[in-house]
Amino acid sequence: MAREIHDTLAQGLTGIVTQLQAAEHAADDPAGWRRHVAAATRLARESLTEARRSVDALRPEPLETARLSDALTSVAGRWSTLHGVPVQVTTTGTVRPLPPDVEVALLRTAQEGLANVGKHAGAARVGLTLSYMEHQVALDVRDDGRGFDPADAKGFGLVAMRQRIEALSGTLQVESEPGAGTAISASLPTEAAVTPEAAGVQAPEAAGVQAPQTPERASS
Repeated sequence: MAREIHDTLAQGLTGIVTQLQAAEHAADDPAGWRRHVAAATRLARESLTEARRSVDALRPEPLETARLSDALTSVAGRWSTLHGVPVQVTTTGTVRPLPPDVEVALLRTAQEGLANVGKHAGAARVGLTLSYMEHQVALDVRDDGRGFDPADAKGFGLVAMRQRIEALSGTLQVESEPGAGTAISASLPTEAAVTPEAAGVQAPEAAGVQAPQTPERASS
């Protein structure tokens, strides 16, 4: 439940606050003010929908009507519009259906990775890469931002991502250093074996993306 709240309500509320703060700064620009208020309203509605779906243990809304690669593109597009940072989404390999819990875990990883970029990275571009392999599927989230020392990372975001992925017998790697951007790489078996820790993860999600060819692997 903590992971669901962090991945949905907390991220949505953070986005709403950001847009309302921007609206305050645009008080002398009616068009800009309306744009930020409209974005905050949209985020509030999306967050309410996700909250209801989480309570009902349903799949994340982007996966209700789209396959994983399309859901990632939709999530990335909304994030790019809100933050003014271009995101390139790439899918490689043969696209095929995945277990719902694998899709949910990858989608949440993409959402959290983008949220971290927006809060911490100061990036000029971001890339999401979804790679379908014979027995695995991988998602890479890369940015060219300020980077950080993973040993000093604090907060629930990275912990929640790692728990989700490892609960499905996958691996999560974070590569970053100050001034060199960040890369998060999540890899899952396409027939994930659920561990006991996964029992608390009710909602399935998915995400596979490929990033624009950013110079170095990075993540926030």
